[in-house]
Amino acid sequence: MNKKISRSKWLATSALLSAMASVLMFWELPVPLMPPFIKLDFSLLPCIIGSIALGPTSGIVVTTIKELIHLMIRGASSTGGVGNLADYFTCLCVVIPSGLIYKLKPNIKGLIAGLTVGSICSGVLSGLVFNALVVYPLYDKFMLPMQQIIAMYQKIRPSANGLWEVLAIFNMPFTFLKCAIISIIAVCISKPLERYVLYRR
Repeated sequence: MNKKISRSKWLATSALLSAMASVLMFWELPVPLMPPFIKLDFSLLPCIIGSIALGPTSGIVVTTIKELIHLMIRGASSTGGVGNLADYFTCLCVVIPSGLIYKLKPNIKGLIAGLTVGSICSGVLSGLVFNALVVYPLYDKFMLPMQQIIAMYQKIRPSANGLWEVLAIFNMPFTFLKCAIISIIAVCISKPLERYVLYRR
């Protein structure tokens, strides 16, 4: 990837990663100690691979395509499309910093640094700020009243009070840990991918 890559190969690889991400997005797992509408999936992994192998633009493209495919197949019935918006922003918070940092420092240290920064950005910006300012107000407006949403968290921790508090206690750590776990997987599989896409800049 650090050599010149043809447009056709870039498109083909991005398309393949998009297909993988779309499939993984439908494989959702329930998360203990979280409200039932929050699920864990591993669709971020192909997005990260695209970002560090082909550049952040590929990571953005893969993320966009997998969200659109998920919306087209499942529709907006479950979360009104708000869940896809939240997931989209979460993925971008990881793939953009990781892709940019790896581009500046194309080695294992750069990879780890980029994924670390991306996971932290995702936890703070997506898990807390974006959820508080955009995602949950949209849920409140179109799906469930805010008090009902907060009540779901209070069933797990009765002392939790207010949107920012429940997001800081639940969503921010979960988002960070999710991205960190997937980032660790990306680092672990980077060695087998080395001969094809990584560490050649």
